[in-house]
Amino acid sequence: MFWRWIEAERGRFMLLLPVAMGAAILGYFALPFEPPLWTGILGLLLTALALAVSWRHMLLRFLALLALSAALGLARAEWRTADEPPMRIMPIGPVTLSGTIARIEQLPDAARVTLVSPRIDAGPILPRAIRLKLHPGESLALKAGQGVQAYAILFGPERPAWPGGWDMERDYFFSGLNASGFALTPLTLTRVAPRNRLADGLQNLRNDITGTILATLPRATGGIAVTLLTGDEQAIPPPERQEFVEAGLAHILAVAGLHVGIVMGLVFWSTRWLLTRHTLLALHLPVKSIAAAAALLGGIGYAALTGAHLPILRSLAMAALATLGVFAGRRAFSLRGLAIAALALLLASPEVILSTSFQMSFSAVAALISGYAAMQQRAPRIRTPHSQAAKLGRHVLGLAFTSLLAGGASMPFAAYQFQQIQPYWIPANLLAVPLTAFWIMPCGLLALALMPVHLAALALVPMGWGIAAIVRVTQFIATWPDALLQIKPMPASAILFIAAGLAWLCIWRSAGRFAGVPVIALGLVIALSARPPDVLVSADSRLIALRSGETVFLVRAAKADNFTLVQWRTVWGGTPLTPAGCTAASCRVGAAWYTTVPVCVPARLIVAPIEMPACAAPVIDRFATYRQGAVAAWITPDGVRRRTDRQVQGVRPWVLPYPQL
Repeated sequence: MFWRWIEAERGRFMLLLPVAMGAAILGYFALPFEPPLWTGILGLLLTALALAVSWRHMLLRFLALLALSAALGLARAEWRTADEPPMRIMPIGPVTLSGTIARIEQLPDAARVTLVSPRIDAGPILPRAIRLKLHPGESLALKAGQGVQAYAILFGPERPAWPGGWDMERDYFFSGLNASGFALTPLTLTRVAPRNRLADGLQNLRNDITGTILATLPRATGGIAVTLLTGDEQAIPPPERQEFVEAGLAHILAVAGLHVGIVMGLVFWSTRWLLTRHTLLALHLPVKSIAAAAALLGGIGYAALTGAHLPILRSLAMAALATLGVFAGRRAFSLRGLAIAALALLLASPEVILSTSFQMSFSAVAALISGYAAMQQRAPRIRTPHSQAAKLGRHVLGLAFTSLLAGGASMPFAAYQFQQIQPYWIPANLLAVPLTAFWIMPCGLLALALMPVHLAALALVPMGWGIAAIVRVTQFIATWPDALLQIKPMPASAILFIAAGLAWLCIWRSAGRFAGVPVIALGLVIALSARPPDVLVSADSRLIALRSGETVFLVRAAKADNFTLVQWRTVWGGTPLTPAGCTAASCRVGAAWYTTVPVCVPARLIVAPIEMPACAAPVIDRFATYRQGAVAAWITPDGVRRRTDRQVQGVRPWVLPYPQL
């Protein structure tokens, strides 16, 4: 039985290699401490030795190969972290900041630049970049490569808003950032931009494209056009972005595989159409191969223009394999190509496995490839429809099936990352995706071609019409009942079970693949049974939430952080945070006692925004959050269970020291 299954799944086992590598990388990031560098090297040596010893035994050889892939992932993650310069604690108060502009972004209300090789108050050059929101009165004509200077207020990355929440410090660490802030004065030019630098030239090209678009289209549609043609998502007004999220169309605004696929498809179709217009060319040239190569070049150019983000790199990796498949006469898209793309990205940047784009992108593509392969194997041959109505119906069903597979596979990861679900993603995509593919993106590419001759408005205006239509769709769907469902934060164990079950379901061909379904179900049960905390205190103790039954009461001090509060709204699955009705210095909320005076009382848990003396009851006070970051507590019959930012983050290179003096 076992060997029959092995034979039936021949050729599929290599798909487990990126799974093993990814599991090892996840294990590395879950550690509460930084392992020594020799750990990964030793693992590589031992697993390579095991592979050599077991080479003649098929099963042992495969297990050793899996172990080698895991060891390679661990070693690469360790060296990737060791290669990054350390984070620096930013000074408090105004500083003189100087640096070189590497990136320019247009925000809805201002502009933002990323400065590399920054210097603070004539100090040493810092190895990490600083992101700066410009003064409203900024008048300097910005160019990438310019040296600039301004007075500014700087902030290091925020601690997680709640234990297990978004780790901004880790994101900053691996993106090369050290701080962000805002300019108190307009920029002063200290050095003109040098010529003939490719990176600066691309950035300046994006700036010119952005300026042309925003001069032609209103911000409501122009911001989306800027995103689609330059990859800059910051130009979209927040209310409009939220409507796309609620309609399940946020992926339209994230330049990814959909967009590069459209671009490559348009280039492929155009090249092939042009080469087949002449009989001599059609008969004597490898038209399909030439069109595939041109499409790949077009995809590379689009990726470079839009910033070469992770989803596009994944798409380009698969597109390169597909192009090779066309040259060799093999199938263009397969799970094997997806596995190779995953291995390449994990080796290049191991931290991407923690990102939303990696998780959603690879899960969606794996589901599409596996789902369509299963349908082709089991569905009876369907006759090609002849009537226009039948062709339209088949197209709509195919698009709905595609949306179901891609959206259904990526939804758990979106729920894990953002604590929200969009139930109407299928009807939204039925309308938005064809409009994007057949109207908006073709007009956008035509506009890029017309910009050098100053005729871009001929294509940008129709592009704006298409974008306006999608905006109306999002506004309409966002008004539907429960268009955006807030859910409680999902435990890491839940998403791991879901991911493992989904991978098992997609990898195998035989009936044994359906063993992944109960694994996914177990993950969903863990997610649904997770209990939110009874008490949550922010890192500065200015925000305190206390749960009593189904009501969550909020104590908010002056100058409390709104960013933290926005993230807190998801902790209890969208339950409104009710202002606490404490009229005195102390009051009881549920099983907890909230107080603003340093006096101990008999209670299950004492919560205070001040420093408290030692009490018989457990205490969460300002001293605790100062040393441990945000604190969550669960009050049970057996006592009080606490979880802190410091426990979750551990002692890692990207975690600024506790307490931060």
